[in-house]
Amino acid sequence: MKQTPKQFFATPAGKLTLAVVAMVLCWTILIVYLSKTSAGGTWFPSEADMNHVRQEIKNDTNKLNAANADLDAFEALQDKYEDSLATYWNADRDGEPETQLRNLINDAAQNAKANLQTLGSVRTSTINTELSYADLDFTLVDEYSKVIRFFAEVEKCTPRLSWRRVELRLEPTRARAVTGPGGRPGAAATTATAATTPAQMFRATGQVRVIKYSPAGNAAGKTATGAKTATTAAKAAATVAPATKDAAPETPAASSQPDTKQPAAASSNTPAQKDAASAATTNKENGK
Repeated sequence: MKQTPKQFFATPAGKLTLAVVAMVLCWTILIVYLSKTSAGGTWFPSEADMNHVRQEIKNDTNKLNAANADLDAFEALQDKYEDSLATYWNADRDGEPETQLRNLINDAAQNAKANLQTLGSVRTSTINTELSYADLDFTLVDEYSKVIRFFAEVEKCTPRLSWRRVELRLEPTRARAVTGPGGRPGAAATTATAATTPAQMFRATGQVRVIKYSPAGNAAGKTATGAKTATTAAKAAATVAPATKDAAPETPAASSQPDTKQPAAASSNTPAQKDAASAATTNKENGK
């Protein structure tokens, strides 16, 4: 007897056949759907596909090496910057350059025994939030040897100062006429007057510079310290002011005190004078 498809798939053999057909269909769909991988190739890539993947790997490797090289350069620059901070002017360690930089140049001139003619004021300019320039102008007029010694003394300063500008010029000299025991009586004026040449003087003008390092935390700390100091000073002034005001009225009383005692001192002297007069009268009568 011939069976219909519905009756056949109802039997165990039909069910098995249906399961096999469904499995084959699923595998076919999966193979077709997943024939393209995420890398752009197939499950069975060709030589061109593999070369393309190798090229992408090579490009990514080159980018990674370049990024690592940039990172190494940045780290080396950071290390160099941190090493340079130790040579810069640190306000916590070296004091404020507005005053200490002038002292360094003045001490260098004194050690060289050179004539420091002018010394300007320190000018600052900001580089960033942590660094700033501090420049100082000077003028030195003295002999060449002392000027050179002054330059050597400046090189010894710590932290080290850098030369922003230096000019060295000859100073005009004037011959001084010398007369005295050296001139012979009766000699001509040209022979009686001797001209002496003074030591050649040089004028050195220049500008020194330092880089000041100010950590970001120092500014906030100094501001808080300054505000606290100002508050303390205001409280002290408020405490002293009333005492000064109260002490002022005592001055008239103190000045009037001698006037009050003056009559008392005069009245106390009157009985003594009377006793002295009566004693003198008694002695005179006894003498008679």
